[in-house]
Amino acid sequence: MTAIRRTLILIGLTVAVIVGASLPAFAAFSDVVAVNTTVATGTVAAPASVTVNDSCTTATTVVRRTVYTNPGTGEQIQMAYSSITTYATSTSNVQSSTTTTVPGPNPGETTTTTTTKNTSLSVTATWTASGSRGVSGYLANAHLNDGSVVVMAQTAANVLTTSATVDADYLFYQPRLSVTTLTTYGWTATTPQTAVISC
Repeated sequence: MTAIRRTLILIGLTVAVIVGASLPAFAAFSDVVAVNTTVATGTVAAPASVTVNDSCTTATTVVRRTVYTNPGTGEQIQMAYSSITTYATSTSNVQSSTTTTVPGPNPGETTTTTTTKNTSLSVTATWTASGSRGVSGYLANAHLNDGSVVVMAQTAANVLTTSATVDADYLFYQPRLSVTTLTTYGWTATTPQTAVISC
């Protein structure tokens, strides 16, 4: 009798465990936690100021070439050659070329002088550092009056100046400069364009 009773109790406990394990669990939670889903709007600061120093330099090259012409054969022999270049500050874009030929200095010789003037434009841009986080560098652009944009330079975050020298013919396009702050997370901010660059 005792053995049968033990067996019945064991069977009853086993059934209870199996049935209990197959029932879904229910839990009640009385605490409510508010979740903030607002995303903060970030901004990137462009450099506070951009300073531009520009100047023009005109190079004048004078080439002299003396040639002897053989009267019998017409063969030309170069007797002398020189080329001298001088530089001077300019207030405008000077581009010119003139050639003159004169007899001499010896019989049968002619001396040809070619004078070429060409002006170059030198520009240095300096700006203040952006106070934004994650600044990775700066992009200096030249904006032309035909709507095109020319990259002047891209610098590292600790480089706050750049320089370039180009042909002064670019003055025709009335270039203006801007500097853009670049960041490691892809956001940018650009300064207003400077005044038109001139000699």
